[in-house]
Amino acid sequence: MFLKRILLAAGFIPVLISLILWSKTAFLILVCSIIGVSLFEFYQGMKKEAENIFWREGILLGLLMPVGVYLRGEGVLPILLVFIILFLCLRQFIQLRIQQAFINVSLTLGGILYISFLFSYIISLRDISFLGARLVVTVFFATWMGDSGAYLIGGKWGKHKLFPRVSPNKSWEGFIGALLVSCVAMIISRMWLFFPLVHALIMGVLIGVIGQMGDFFESMLKREVGIKDFGKILPGHGGVLDRFDSLLFTVPLFYYYIKLVYGI
Repeated sequence: MFLKRILLAAGFIPVLISLILWSKTAFLILVCSIIGVSLFEFYQGMKKEAENIFWREGILLGLLMPVGVYLRGEGVLPILLVFIILFLCLRQFIQLRIQQAFINVSLTLGGILYISFLFSYIISLRDISFLGARLVVTVFFATWMGDSGAYLIGGKWGKHKLFPRVSPNKSWEGFIGALLVSCVAMIISRMWLFFPLVHALIMGVLIGVIGQMGDFFESMLKREVGIKDFGKILPGHGGVLDRFDSLLFTVPLFYYYIKLVYGI
C-alpha cells in the first residue's frame, strides 16, 4: 500500500507542480478535472441514498464555480449559489415527483458545496499577485505531508483510537503526527515563502487539525453509505475525492488566513 502511494506521488507531484507554475489557465483545467471527477465519485457513492440524484447537472453546475472564480473572482460565488439552488429546485419541480424530492436536491447541492465551493478557493489563492503559485504549492505540501504523518505515525505507533465509530484505523498518535509533520512542512516552506516562524507554526497546526477533520468528514460519509472508498482510480489512495478530502477543508482556511493576516 505504502509503495503504491510513493510511486503515485513520484509520478503525479511533478505534473501537479508543473501545472501550478505553468499558467493560471492550465491550473484552472487541473482544478476543474479534480472537481469534476470528485463530484462524479461523490454522486455515484450517494446513489444508495438517492437513486435519482441529479449527478449530471451537479457536475456541470459544480464546474461553474471554479470557472466563475477564474473569470470574476470569489465575489461571484454567492451569485452562483443562488442560481444553482434555484436551478436544482426547478429541475426537481419539472419531474413532478414527490418521492425523494428533498433528498435529491439536498444531496446534489451538498456535493457542490462540499467539493466545488470549498475547492474553488484554490483559484483565488493562485490568483494572488507574485505569491499565488508558491502559496498553492505550500498548502498542497503542508496538507499532504500532514496526511502522510498521520498515516505513517498512526500506522506504526497508533494504539489509542480517536473516533473508532467513524474511522477505526485513526488514532491519537496519528493525529498528533499530522500536527507535527504539518508544522515541519510549513517551516520548510519558509524556503520559498517569507513567513514569520510564528505564523508558519500557527498555519501548520491549523492545517494539521483541519486536514484531519476533512479526512474524518469524508470517512463519515463513506461509513454512512457503506463504502470503503469513493473510487479506485488512484492506487493506494482510492478515488480522487479520497486523495483531496483534506484539501477541501485546508484550502479555504489557508486562503482566508493569508488574506486576513497579510491583507492580501
